[in-house]
Amino acid sequence: MIRLLNNLKLRWKLLALVLPLVIIPIIVVAGVIGYIANHQAYLGVTQASKDDLQHMASFAIDLLDSHDRQFRDYQQDSPINLSTELASQSFAALKQKIKNKKVGATGYIFCMNSKGTLTLHPDAEGKNIIDASDSSGNPFIREMCEKKSGWIRYPWKNFGEKYPRMKIVRYDYFPAWDWIVAVGSYEDEFYRQTDTIKKHIMLNTIFIILIVGIIAVLLVFKAATVVSRPITHMIDTIRLVKRGNFDERMKVTGQDELAEMAMAFNRMTDIIRRNRTMEANLAQQGKMASLGVLSSGVAHEINNPLGVILGYAGYLEGKMTQDDPNYNYIHEIKRESKRCKKIVQDLLSYSRTPRPALEAVDLNDLLTQIVDFAANHTDMRGVAIKTEFEPGLRLVELDGDQMRQVAINMILNAGGAMPEGGTLTIRTETDESGHVRMIFHDTGCGIPEENLEKIFEPFYTTRERGTGLGLAITKQIIEMHHGEIEIKSMIGIGTTVVVILPFEHEEL
Repeated sequence: MIRLLNNLKLRWKLLALVLPLVIIPIIVVAGVIGYIANHQAYLGVTQASKDDLQHMASFAIDLLDSHDRQFRDYQQDSPINLSTELASQSFAALKQKIKNKKVGATGYIFCMNSKGTLTLHPDAEGKNIIDASDSSGNPFIREMCEKKSGWIRYPWKNFGEKYPRMKIVRYDYFPAWDWIVAVGSYEDEFYRQTDTIKKHIMLNTIFIILIVGIIAVLLVFKAATVVSRPITHMIDTIRLVKRGNFDERMKVTGQDELAEMAMAFNRMTDIIRRNRTMEANLAQQGKMASLGVLSSGVAHEINNPLGVILGYAGYLEGKMTQDDPNYNYIHEIKRESKRCKKIVQDLLSYSRTPRPALEAVDLNDLLTQIVDFAANHTDMRGVAIKTEFEPGLRLVELDGDQMRQVAINMILNAGGAMPEGGTLTIRTETDESGHVRMIFHDTGCGIPEENLEKIFEPFYTTRERGTGLGLAITKQIIEMHHGEIEIKSMIGIGTTVVVILPFEHEEL
């Protein structure tokens, strides 16, 4: 049971723990109330039944006494023959009247003398039953004849019945005739009403338990949902942070323990993110330092051999015709040597990017020149360039050469994303914060979401012949201009690059 409980979700644990605390007291209280009510009903019915038997016995004694007095009066006032005849008729009527009185469903009144001979009985009148015994073997008639008045309770089995039933009898003595008047009935007939009450109590108790149980389940489930919902949100947030998404935050509502834990987790996430940023910056600075040393060595060790290779390749290329089978080899050597030289130059540019020489520049005019130049590049075949420049855009303080490098890189990257052709839209505008925005939107293949955070890292590239330094240099230049760069992309729809720059710089 404990193992099963541990495997349940939080809301089901709360339901399993709280619901018994609600249902069990209801069952106990209902059981106690039902027992008390049934017991009181039992006592009430028992007392009422005994009172009824007592009343019937007193009634029969009163009838016998009344008849006895009447007979004595007639005997004094009437002739003997007439009084005897009247007494006989009156006694017969009396006996019939007593016989007609029923107690419950099967109870009746019977009389016997002190010797045990039945003087009044529905079907055994005149029979002596002094030695009669009940189903347990007790001589109850002899006990009644000896005591003459009181209560007696005994088991009695009638013909055709499988089991004996308890019978209760009230008997009184009528000394004038030496009669014992007895009134009896079966107890189960007394308690039928009690059983009915007991049945109703049980049904009502079960009904109340069901109703309260259903309401309790709903309320506990609702309470468990209210408690577990913020915990579920916390778990989801922890999973996202575990995957490296440190921008996720837990919602803080209220001032309870969960809210305190959420605030503590958010503070911890901020600290981890700051530490990671610091680690990344330190790693980047170490990489830049190493790259600077490497670039200096590369420039010295590789540029000279590359110059010799390019010189001889150019010399051999000039000595051959295009029909020569070796011409393509020499041309490939020359092209790849130029590519190596460009890589070296990119390394030097990334590691030793100079501080921008700021001057007021017409950004629209600068971009127009760059578009005219880039439109003839081989990567831009089939690409239509559309410009939407803000008219009357104020001059921007920037380094024209460096910003030209940024724009060319953005345009050529967009062209590389549209090898089958497409549309590149270049737009300038002033945003609400007083900055100028350069927007480059292409209809290319798009960038996968998992790659968006890596594209500005040095040496990261998805191109076969790329160096992975273009966007890294671009971001470095923009940050040196106190600007920002944002990229949004959707697979199959296109990519939008937004470069945000201030119009003026007080100091760099």
